[in-house]
Amino acid sequence: MLKNLFHSTLVCLLSINCSMAKTTEANNSSNLLSLLVAATTNPGCALSSVQSITSNLTQVENKPRTKYSISECNEVGFNNLGLTQTEITKGATGVSASSILYTNNDVMYATNKGGTNIEVTFTLNSPTSTLDVVGYGSGNPVSGPTYRLVAGAQTQYKNASGVFANTGKGGSVSAPIPSAGTSYTFCLDFQSTPSGSRFLNGFNKPCSELTDTERGSMSYYPIMQMMNVPVYTNGNRLGFILNGVTITSFTIGSIVSNTEM
Repeated sequence: MLKNLFHSTLVCLLSINCSMAKTTEANNSSNLLSLLVAATTNPGCALSSVQSITSNLTQVENKPRTKYSISECNEVGFNNLGLTQTEITKGATGVSASSILYTNNDVMYATNKGGTNIEVTFTLNSPTSTLDVVGYGSGNPVSGPTYRLVAGAQTQYKNASGVFANTGKGGSVSAPIPSAGTSYTFCLDFQSTPSGSRFLNGFNKPCSELTDTERGSMSYYPIMQMMNVPVYTNGNRLGFILNGVTITSFTIGSIVSNTEM
């Protein structure tokens, strides 16, 4: 009888220990998962979905936009977001014309869907700073049709000859002149029309703040280039040249312009 009692007690202890071991293992796994999530969830270095800007142009797809928050990205963070950087410090800050950030994959929208909008939040850190926003790009480093945002000057663009020149503007607005040391959000279209025309239309405010009047009349486009725009057929990547510039985020979506020719 004593033998049977000892056996029963041993089995019970083993069962309790096994149960406790399984519970501990589950808790450890749960804690490890929590730590991994905490280590990889960084709102300052992340992708998120943003509401679309609805267009009245029939060819434009009103899909959710993709936002890249990069203010807290280091080299590993950039890699995790599918971005390649050269001479970019955490921030994301560049110091010269060699400071380049670009997507590893094709992210620009199809030209038969109207083209692509890029919304970028940035600071020009000195009176000589320039930010190049390169769309439909290819190569390494990426090159293609380009907006150049200049401290203390009118926005420029790279023309079909590869030379930078001033953009125009609508007759009812002033050309935006960014100041050094101030944070801005610009809403920039790389537009393609059914007739094959290519327009660079931009606004010096967030896309979500644009009115129907601003979107629907070229007279209200503060950045407007309708001639000599390079072709959009060489690539589909997005890039930035941060010459004395800090970028905190950028968002990719359909064009916001509601006019075409």
